[in-house]
Amino acid sequence: MKKNKLDLIYEFDFELAGIVCNKKEYKLAWHINSVLEASLAKQQDIKIEFSNQAAIIISNFRYETEFVELELLQNKLVSGGGNKPQFLLPELKQFDFLLKLKDATGELTISEVCSKIREITLIEYVAKLNFDELKSKENLLY
Repeated sequence: MKKNKLDLIYEFDFELAGIVCNKKEYKLAWHINSVLEASLAKQQDIKIEFSNQAAIIISNFRYETEFVELELLQNKLVSGGGNKPQFLLPELKQFDFLLKLKDATGELTISEVCSKIREITLIEYVAKLNFDELKSKENLLY
């Protein structure tokens, strides 16, 4: 019997940065708000259920205006079942948080955001991430 394979190509209309910070997410969000003059606020946890009955829960903070969306996601999942820690992007275990930026005007880039938040002393490292190098990038499409 012949099998057909469905190839889907997703369009990522946002930019992504990885952040290394050993502080709690609410503290990091507060500092990012002060540097970027934003208002990241805690949102209800995102729950993604898979066909194999597994589910992941993602803690997040979000700021949204008419043209800009900024979202701080915790890379280490709140609860994923099992004893092993699970990650939103397993190939990026070194990053504690992920910062998504979507700017419809094109005036604000993730590079500019990274340079601004590097000033925060709590942050050990921040880097712009390339989608082409990520195997599990579809986890960011919820």
